[in-house]
Amino acid sequence: MTNSTPRQQARLETEAQITRIGNRMLDADGLEGVSLRGIARELGIVSSAIYRYVKNRNALLTILIRDAFTSIADAVDDALEHDNSVLTVGVTMLAWSRTHPNRWALIYGTPIPDYQAPRDETVVPGTRIMVLLTNLLAEPTVQTSRSQLPPTHALDALREGLQELGLEPDDRVIMASVTVWSAVIGLINALRFGQFGPGVEQVEDELMQGLVSTLGH
Repeated sequence: MTNSTPRQQARLETEAQITRIGNRMLDADGLEGVSLRGIARELGIVSSAIYRYVKNRNALLTILIRDAFTSIADAVDDALEHDNSVLTVGVTMLAWSRTHPNRWALIYGTPIPDYQAPRDETVVPGTRIMVLLTNLLAEPTVQTSRSQLPPTHALDALREGLQELGLEPDDRVIMASVTVWSAVIGLINALRFGQFGPGVEQVEDELMQGLVSTLGH
C-alpha cells in the first residue's frame, strides 16, 4: 500500500478538522448553528475555499450524519465486548444520546427538509447497530418472543434489507430485532425530546432496564 502524499495528508487533516468543527457547532447550537462559512472562518480560509473540501451544506450534513452513526456504533461495539446483551445495546445508546443530544436528533430525529442521505455513504454506518443487535438476538442462548408472527410476506422487505447486510435471520429473529430496535429508539426519542415531561431525567437508565426486561431480554 502506498503512503499518502503530503497534499493528500493535508486534505485528510483539513477534512477531519471540518468534521470536528461541524460537530462542535452542532453540539452547541443544533443544526441551525452549523455553517460552512463559520467553519471556513475557524479554519482561517476564505469562505469560497471551503467548497474545495465540502461541495455544499447537504454534503456537510452527510459528513456529520456518517460521523454520528460511526460514533454511536463504536460505543456500542466497545460496550458489547464487556457485556454481550440487549440491555448493553440499549443503555449504551441511551448514554450516547445524553452526551450528544443534538447528534442523536440529527440521525434519529425529524427528517431534515430538502435533504436525502446518500445510501452509499450512510447505510453501512447507519446499520451497524442493527447488525450487532440482529446477530445478538440470533444467538441460541438469547430468548425471543413466542408470540404469533406476522405472515411471512409481511417481513419480506425487512428480510431483503438484512440479506443486503449479509444476515440470514429467521422470521422470529427479524421480528425480535424490529421490536427491540423500535422500542429502544422510541424510548430514547421520548426522553431526548421531552415527551414524558420533567422529572424523568434521573431515572432514564432504570426506564431502559425496565423496557428491555419487559421485552423479555
